[in-house]
Amino acid sequence: MRSRALLAGITVVLSLTAALLVAEVAARVAGYRPRVPTPGPEQQIHRPDPVLGWRAVPGRGVFGPYVSGGDSATVTIRPDGARTAGPKVAGGRPQILLVGCSFTMGWAVSDDETWAWHLQTRRPDVEVRNYGETGYGTVQSLLLLEQLLATGRRPAWILYGDIPHHEIRNVAPPFWLEMLSSNSASPVEMPYATLAADGRVQVHSPIAYPSIPLHEYLALAALVERAWSQARPLPTSDETQRITEELIENMGAIAQAHGAGFSDVLLAQADDDPSGWGVSARARHVDVIDCRQTIGPEDTVPGDGHPNAGVHRRWGECIAAAMADRLPRR
Repeated sequence: MRSRALLAGITVVLSLTAALLVAEVAARVAGYRPRVPTPGPEQQIHRPDPVLGWRAVPGRGVFGPYVSGGDSATVTIRPDGARTAGPKVAGGRPQILLVGCSFTMGWAVSDDETWAWHLQTRRPDVEVRNYGETGYGTVQSLLLLEQLLATGRRPAWILYGDIPHHEIRNVAPPFWLEMLSSNSASPVEMPYATLAADGRVQVHSPIAYPSIPLHEYLALAALVERAWSQARPLPTSDETQRITEELIENMGAIAQAHGAGFSDVLLAQADDDPSGWGVSARARHVDVIDCRQTIGPEDTVPGDGHPNAGVHRRWGECIAAAMADRLPRR
């Protein structure tokens, strides 16, 4: 009796193993591969955050170079999470808070090469605080702004560094979640937004790309993860644009409620505005600073692809000129 039970058990195990092998081969033939984490930065630069998904780790680090013979980048994050934007200025000066993504944070360029630093240099009468964070979209920028203002800060002006890709990030599509998780041993979570039944924007708690054991070895596991991730319905392109517009409007309303000015700063390519947000924003009475410019291969950091020091300098000049009328020198 025991031998029959043992034989039956072995048969079941062998059958399941064979079925899994067949499924694994089928998944690979279909083009799926194990999801192997890619190497991340040389040191830990983020920590998990239950609301924002992640925050910068305070400290000083040197990153790169990203190609042989390239330049390295010195990054200094202050205890409050802001990247340094210049030498400490005297207290009591009006503050300009910056929120946005890596284009605002200044990924792959050194502290003194970011547009925040150039803005501070051109406006020594104010204090620039750069809270730009790599990978952020409008949702996370808005949530961070709410946190900063909840501490009692009373900035004179708030600048949101806006790029078109934020629209995609705001709804957390599967491919973006997968990319965020690809360079980490543990899933990276991020908040996202949808449109509620009444048409209002609803912000949701952070979610992560599905993670199944052995996905770094089995194409079948990666296939299941992808199918699982695609089960959540996504907004249409029109809804995604509307979500972003509402979020930026909310930023402006929050700034106004705290006695601060607000500008949506358009960065990236001069012709890279598929949603027409610059026109739409002005129609919605959101102040826009258009600092888009042509960015060719010579304008990016070799081996990384982010805008280089020259682009940041031009952004800084553009934004400083625009702020001359919005926030005159005292």
